[in-house]
Amino acid sequence: MSSNGRPEDGRLRQALLGAAVVCLAVLPLGGVAALRSVSLATATVLALAVLAAARGRRAAPVPSPGAAILVPLALWALWASSSLLWSHAPAYTLRELRAEFAWSLATMVVFYVAADGVFALRTLALTVLAGLALMTGLALVLAPFGDPFAAGIWHGGVGAYATYLVLAAPVLVVLVAPPPVGFRGPTTVLVAAVLLCGLLLAAARLTDNRMVWIALAAIGATATVLAGLRWRAAVLRAPVRWLGPVAVLLVALGVLFADAAREKARVHFPPDTTVVETIERDPRLPLWSHTAALISERPWTGYGFGKEMLRQELRGSLGDPTLSHAHNVFISQWLQTGVVGLALLIALLAAIGWRYVRFYRSANDALALLGVVGLSLLAGFIVKNLTDDFLVRSNGRLFWALNAAILGWGIRQERARVNCGAGTGTRAAGRPVGEIEEQQPLAARTSFRRVRAAFARRRLPIARQLQAARAAEERPADAHG
Repeated sequence: MSSNGRPEDGRLRQALLGAAVVCLAVLPLGGVAALRSVSLATATVLALAVLAAARGRRAAPVPSPGAAILVPLALWALWASSSLLWSHAPAYTLRELRAEFAWSLATMVVFYVAADGVFALRTLALTVLAGLALMTGLALVLAPFGDPFAAGIWHGGVGAYATYLVLAAPVLVVLVAPPPVGFRGPTTVLVAAVLLCGLLLAAARLTDNRMVWIALAAIGATATVLAGLRWRAAVLRAPVRWLGPVAVLLVALGVLFADAAREKARVHFPPDTTVVETIERDPRLPLWSHTAALISERPWTGYGFGKEMLRQELRGSLGDPTLSHAHNVFISQWLQTGVVGLALLIALLAAIGWRYVRFYRSANDALALLGVVGLSLLAGFIVKNLTDDFLVRSNGRLFWALNAAILGWGIRQERARVNCGAGTGTRAAGRPVGEIEEQQPLAARTSFRRVRAAFARRRLPIARQLQAARAAEERPADAHG
């Protein structure tokens, strides 16, 4: 049965959710490209079937994400595809368009359609967290036996892995957030949150990557500031409980960043080189100067879509085989698709960010929580990619998958609230996050109240929380009169 009580599309949506879980589970793994392709293709067919059933009024409707998101997305895809006409290497551009844009667009559709209820959203979040536990655990287990980030079956390399950690980090919020979106309640969940956070920090330190700490700090600062402003009354009532763990985390991030910077100076630079000198001698500085000169030759159109379009030119001019692309997601887009493509990408990210701001400002606290997660996700990803470009392959798809899932569930909540009328649910200013309540029709709201009461009385384990959430969604509309 579907989330709105229509049994005719229930099995189809369950199959889609299952396929989406498989897609999400295999994304971080290297060496399983065939499995990723098959799982995403299967999920795409199921998502299109759900959309066709919804269009034929045989299933629950799937709301549009709105023109503010669809227009820049469509124009960006069209402009990138058009770059095939003037590409420096047309065959490479065509291959990258298939590998990147086609699969990324499919990923967006799959996860936007799949996130049709709180059960689906929580299931996808648990999949990300389970993958994070596996990937960080593997890194720590493999570390004593050599390079734990060798490109192969377990990971996609150091840079890709560090970016994966940044993408997964905002999802940890659901472990400390209350139901219906979060899992806060049982002590085991809090222990799991602490352990996962520790695993993430330990695995990030193994990468010797400096930007990962700045990106994680951006995520923590964004989430803390937004949550503090939204639920300031709760913060003022228990400031140590709210701000203490955050302060400890930020201090730990600062210490680990300094340690990673010193280690990089010791290993990759002459003796007695200071951390400041390593930054001044960073090979990306001459790379960006050279890239700026290349951009000035084709400022409007770029050289054609593809991250490593000018890899031979860059490697030859700079004498460094690792400098095969621009090492900045925005400079890279400018180099590939010109100022037009860059402007369209920024417009798309801005539109998504503005939608998260709308979520954050909603009267629905569950929706506001998603706004916090979404804005933290954007902040971390952008900061991490100021010195690299991982809007490609598995990390690019994970980025779009997480955004699509957040938007898919959030926009459905907005529409449900509008359909129920403005008076169905309001919150007092500063209402604490612990009082989250779904803005659903009366029967669904009553069901969620009973589920929340069960959480409070019995501190349900996660498996039973998911069962209760699914039961609340599937309860017929006349169940409570």
